[in-house]
Amino acid sequence: MSTNIMIGLISLITLITVINGIDLNTQLNHWIVNDQLLMCFNETYKIPILTTHVFRITFNRTRFEQRNIQSINLLATIIDRKVLQFQNNSDQIMIKIDLSNDHKRNQTIDIDLKIKAKYLNRTLINYNIKTIDINEQIDLLNCSVEVLTLPPQLLRTKIFLRSIPFIVIFISIQMGILLDIVVLKELVHRPIAVAIGFICQYGLMPMIAFTITKIFQYPPLYGFGLFAVGCCPGGSTSNQLTVIFDGDINLSVLMSFVSTLTSFLMMPIWFYTLGNYAYLHELKIIIPFQSLMRSLATTVVSLSIGMIIVYFFPKLKPYVHRIVKPVSILLLFYFFIFGTYVNFYLFAYINLRMALTTPLLPWVGYILGGVVAWIFQQDWIRIKTIGIETGIQNVGIAFLVLLYSLPEPENHQSTVIAMIVSYISSQPFYIILLIRFIRKKCFKKKEVQIKNIVEVDVKLKDELENSSKSMIKFHQEVDHDLQKVPLSSIV
Repeated sequence: MSTNIMIGLISLITLITVINGIDLNTQLNHWIVNDQLLMCFNETYKIPILTTHVFRITFNRTRFEQRNIQSINLLATIIDRKVLQFQNNSDQIMIKIDLSNDHKRNQTIDIDLKIKAKYLNRTLINYNIKTIDINEQIDLLNCSVEVLTLPPQLLRTKIFLRSIPFIVIFISIQMGILLDIVVLKELVHRPIAVAIGFICQYGLMPMIAFTITKIFQYPPLYGFGLFAVGCCPGGSTSNQLTVIFDGDINLSVLMSFVSTLTSFLMMPIWFYTLGNYAYLHELKIIIPFQSLMRSLATTVVSLSIGMIIVYFFPKLKPYVHRIVKPVSILLLFYFFIFGTYVNFYLFAYINLRMALTTPLLPWVGYILGGVVAWIFQQDWIRIKTIGIETGIQNVGIAFLVLLYSLPEPENHQSTVIAMIVSYISSQPFYIILLIRFIRKKCFKKKEVQIKNIVEVDVKLKDELENSSKSMIKFHQEVDHDLQKVPLSSIV
């Protein structure tokens, strides 16, 4: 009987011990899970480049004391050191906290990691937390946090980025005001030149951009940036160059107008077909259709507003025509000088391959556009116009689409390509203008010299003629006088 009682007591004690052990293990696992939820961050950090940011990891001291934790070892590693660096200029840092000698009685334990944002991109910070209790039991916890580096949050950067939509709206309204409705109606009745320009604009240019990015192996993000520029309609720069090079300005404006209106259809077609297949699918980026339409509507609606304004106020057109050239020059300097100053940090993302090959998009567009116009037997004035209109894109629309349709920081990175195109696309024309100016000056100088020589020759000829006439007259007078003298007197 006593033996049975003893066996029962032992069994009961064993059962209680096992249950307590299960409860302790369950509680320990519960603590670990809670610690993982508390110490691993799910949010994404956004840091402007060229700044230092403090990334804080917080532990609950009471929870560690309940688990009898003696020390905490933290090892943090930056995956891409080109994007971020710790304050010690390395991509890895180790911190050890000895709780047994820590006399601070704060409720939390804070570890601050100072990181410097250097490059526009995204990366991960992996941090491993190792805890050791009084029984030398080790627990490991692996966490990571995503960090996005953004453009510098400077006043000049904000001014430039926020001014782009207003400038695009202003240029589009100006283009709408300058449209000549009578000439446009005539061109619409004979749409061959416009159709050639449309095919070159939306048939050739996207394929040229795609070919360049694949031949020269652009990264997908930069490849999509060039592809977006290639899908854009014509802009006001092409209209200005058409005037400078004695092209058909009415055809140029009509081509810009038609390509801008049809951008509502053509740009989404290219983006969601070839663009998605070649670039966006690999980048795992989806462009929201509403964002794309909003960006395109900025231009199309503004163009329509300009046409409505000139319809009700036709006397306004001469004033706009008078200021269009100085305003265009002012905007050109604004983008070139102030834009370069604001986006100077982006030049770090331009390698030699992109700098040399990106300009091929507009330059090849000029040539092929002119060749297609020549094949369709257009005159020289329209060949020039179609070539210029094909090669020059409205880069402002590319900026809008890339900035407001892609996620951060990819939107700012992709604008590097648009910036290169905007700076270099018109350079051949400026070189031609310079050559024309020099030749004009030189020929004018030669003409002046030739004119002076001719004048001298004429003057000498006149003097010789006058001199010869004087000599003849003199001889005649002498002969006449000799005839009057008697021969006997001479003898």
